[in-house]
Order: sequence, then structure tokens, then C-alpha cells
Amino acid sequence: MNEQKTVWVNLNPEKVDLTPIVSRCEQAGWRCITEDVGVDQEKSVAHALEADAIVSIGERWEDSQLSAIAGGNRIIVRYGAGLDNVDIPAATRHGIPVANLPGMNSPAVAEIALLHILNLGRRFSYSVGGVSRGIWPCSVPGNELDGKLLGLIGFGNIARQLVRITSGFRRRVIAYDAYLNDAGRAFAREYGVELADCPEEVYRRADIVSLHIPFTPANKGIVNRDCFRLMKPTAYLVNTCRGGVINEADLIEALRAGTIRGFGADVMCQEPPDPDNPLLHMDNAFVTSHLGALAVESEERSQLLIADIIAEHFAGRVHSNVVNPETVRH
Repeated sequence: MNEQKTVWVNLNPEKVDLTPIVSRCEQAGWRCITEDVGVDQEKSVAHALEADAIVSIGERWEDSQLSAIAGGNRIIVRYGAGLDNVDIPAATRHGIPVANLPGMNSPAVAEIALLHILNLGRRFSYSVGGVSRGIWPCSVPGNELDGKLLGLIGFGNIARQLVRITSGFRRRVIAYDAYLNDAGRAFAREYGVELADCPEEVYRRADIVSLHIPFTPANKGIVNRDCFRLMKPTAYLVNTCRGGVINEADLIEALRAGTIRGFGADVMCQEPPDPDNPLLHMDNAFVTSHLGALAVESEERSQLLIADIIAEHFAGRVHSNVVNPETVRH
């Protein structure tokens, strides 16, 4: 008789409804541990050593941690698309397959990007905050999205969803992606998106710049003062990808100097941010708490896909979402 498999989910069931994955584990006869240890490396390794499958959130999996859990035919599945917390080459060296969930939360994240765009333009949160303090009317002149040029840096799943959900506005879209594929070109043709030859063109022309690029060593701080100086002084910047792609010191300088008009973000370089971070105290910067993927529908889609990936691994097969399939043992 085969030994019972164990799945560890680094999430708190009191904060996230984990019913879909827990139910699938029970149906499959797997033991499911739902315990949030955050980014604590020692606890992460301890829990991983007890598990055959690790559902990862933000804890770091670098060479030393991966070495400690190697040899158990384990799999790491990232709860989301980003893999910046996992050293993929090191995981491959240690024979640990890693999978992610590209596209599962794209509609939800795109909606948060749109909320930031509309809030920056219409000053919605100013009015909400003012009314709660007894200020009526509380109004600040804003700008319509109609008639504006929306610029996208990166044209993957989330950016394309943003194009789709803003298609009811009379706006134009320009996008740049260094790794644009045929699917992206076809989508651009279908939705009338102008494809730029370089990112500088997007920064220079757009009324709103929305960031949709992965956080990699090459992209760390890539959005900096050189980009801000290209932007219109009336332009807004929105970030729903990863905080680390922005040089925060340069951004703060640009916002204070009026180089750009405003900033909206669902992600920060440090999460949770330092309470003294100036971006949390500026009247032209608005930050939400990395809630982009937190929709009931996206959570269910993600958890069911995670269960499928784990089931394939336990059966000795390679799911298409595994990014280093050469590690899978048959």
C-alpha cells in the first residue's frame, strides 16, 4: 500500500477560503496541511520536509533551502504566476520540479489595475476619505479615461485582460513587450492595440502607463528616473506586477517634483512596507495591499489547477505548468 501523500499550503484558511484544494486533497486521499508561516525560512524548510507537495506563497526557495529539502521527490507549486521567490536553476540542480499558474488570476489583477487607473483619474479615494471625515461636498477635479492613451509595459496575460476590460472606454492603447509572441500580435490586431518599437515610446506618449513585466534581476529598478523624465507631467503610473521593477527613490522624487502627476500600486518593493515609506503619505500616491489576485473566482481556479498539477506529479507525469520538466522522475 502506498504511503499517504502530504500537501502543505502556506496559507491561513481563516484569511483565504481553501475549500477547493482541501476538498480535492481529501478526495484524492492526501493529507492537507494549511498553515501560514509567512516567509520564515526555517519554518518553511521544516514544513516542506514533512510534505510531498509545497504550495508556495512568498517564502524564499534559494539554494540552501532547496538543498535542505532535496531528495524527497517533492514539487513546489507557486500560488500565482510570479516565480521571483524561487531560484529555478537551483531547484533544477536539486531535482525539484517547480510549477506556477500563469493566467489564473489575470482578470482579477487587471481589474485592480483598472481601479487604480480610475482612482488616479477621478480622485475617488479623496472623496471617500473626505466624506468619512464629514467633508461634503468633497470634490477634486479629475480626468476621464475616455480620450486617453493607455500605455502598457509588458503585454502578457494581465495586460491583455486590461485591454479587454477597458474596451468599453473610448481610449487608445499602445504596448511594448520585449518578448512579444504571435499570440500577443494576434491579440493586438483584434483589439486595435498599437505595438511600440521600444519602451521609451510608451513612456513618452501615454497618459497612463501600466506595468506588466516580471521581476527578474535584469528588471530590478528598471522603471527609474530616466523613464519618469520621458513621461508627461500629467501622466499617471500604475504598478500591479512586482514592486521591485521600480526604483522607489526615483519614483518618490518624481512625484514630489511633479515630474509625473500620480502613482497607483498594488505592490511594493518591501511587503508589508515600512510605515514611514513616503509613498504611504503622499497625496498623489495610492497603495493597496497586494490584493490583485484575491477574488473568489480566481482563488477557486488557482486551487483546482494546483490540485491537478500535484496529481500529475504524484502519478509520475509532467504537467504543462512545470517550468523545469527535466526534474520530474518517472
